[in-house]
Amino acid sequence: MDIGKEITNHLEWIENIASLLGNEEITEEDIGVIAKHDMCALGQWLNSEASVLFEDLPEYQKLVESHEEFHKLAGSFITAVQLNNESVAIESHQQFIRMSRKVIDSLHILQEHADKGNDGEFR
Repeated sequence: MDIGKEITNHLEWIENIASLLGNEEITEEDIGVIAKHDMCALGQWLNSEASVLFEDLPEYQKLVESHEEFHKLAGSFITAVQLNNESVAIESHQQFIRMSRKVIDSLHILQEHADKGNDGEFR
């Protein structure tokens, strides 16, 4: 997995979530998928044997934790918006953005480790 591309994909995923906000047709199933950390490319990589090269790094564990929390917060945010619960939506959105930054920061750190050992791609 190309880490730089994954950061771009992560940012695009956030934009896709934002585009759902005006959509009245978001189903519980859609929200369930959004809230699952293993449905996106990064989550699938984190759960694969390909990530074994990074598993001993503390940054890897931080990435796993922040990525899981990021998806939970995305689900909470969308749910709060759907329910017109403004205070919960605002708080969820703020936490969602903070967690997104943690995911990106962890990816940058893993990129530095990858650059030291290979061509910058997850294997």
